[in-house]
Amino acid sequence: MELRHLRYFVAVAEELNFSRAAGRMYLTQPALSQQIRKLEQELGVALFHRTKNHVALTAAGLALLEGARRVLVLVEQTAREAREAGGAEVRHLKVGFPEYANHTPVADALQTFRRRYPYVELEEHETFTLQETLQQIDKLHRGTLDIGFMLRPEEDGILEVEHVLDIELVAAFPLGHPLAGRDEVYLRELSDERLILFSRGFHPRSYDYVVECCRRAGFEPKVVQRREPQLYSGAATYRMVASGIGVGIVARPMVSGYRQYDVIFKPLRDPEPALELVAAWRRDCPSSNLQTFLEIIREITPDADGRAAPPNGYSALGA
Repeated sequence: MELRHLRYFVAVAEELNFSRAAGRMYLTQPALSQQIRKLEQELGVALFHRTKNHVALTAAGLALLEGARRVLVLVEQTAREAREAGGAEVRHLKVGFPEYANHTPVADALQTFRRRYPYVELEEHETFTLQETLQQIDKLHRGTLDIGFMLRPEEDGILEVEHVLDIELVAAFPLGHPLAGRDEVYLRELSDERLILFSRGFHPRSYDYVVECCRRAGFEPKVVQRREPQLYSGAATYRMVASGIGVGIVARPMVSGYRQYDVIFKPLRDPEPALELVAAWRRDCPSSNLQTFLEIIREITPDADGRAAPPNGYSALGA
């Protein structure tokens, strides 16, 4: 019996669904079923009652589940105590991320880390404005954050930066807008619209990118200017859109969090603008917790060319 067999068994026992457990363990369903059968053959007992639409633990499965959980927790705790004794481990990980990351694989990575490493104190530092998100860089420099998720910052000699995923930008229209009934909108069709964007002072690289996308589509954007600093997205932007002040250009992950506003979201085409979300950490950070968390991020978001792919269903945009 190997530890991985116990991990697979616990996943199926907790999900009571082989498909969900396979996704949780990053296996195919047939591969997971095969591993469970091997474990049952080794023990000489059935661990699950299986029917076409139902999975349940047997009495033997219930007995194994209690012990398997204890074994896995003890193994992890013992390994970490050894690393701590050798000065290679600490018991915490401090992660900073913007609010919209709750609707991306970042949230899945945090949940997976908590489940796999329950003895690590995971501190989540969620930010709600772009200004707060940009302050993550200073916190990383000072060591008050171990890792932060943000739009790609300017390069410096202190931080290591790694691509996580591309965040698609979509258009937010008020109800009744002539383009609100379309399945998708070409960016050039916004040439006569007033656009609600974040201030360039908050993130010049991203602001310039959006403006350049508009220019590639053949027009100079008419950006709504306000005296106070303009945030990238959120309730204030959607209130402005609903009031008819302009069309918002917002991150797709924010769509699911603001259904209460009279706003309709549509994908943009030709070009299809997207901002890069990255993970950043100090180059000199020795924490094995950080490296473990990065490995989880890479498990959840890899694609063929090594860049991050959006999560399942990420391309489905509700109107």
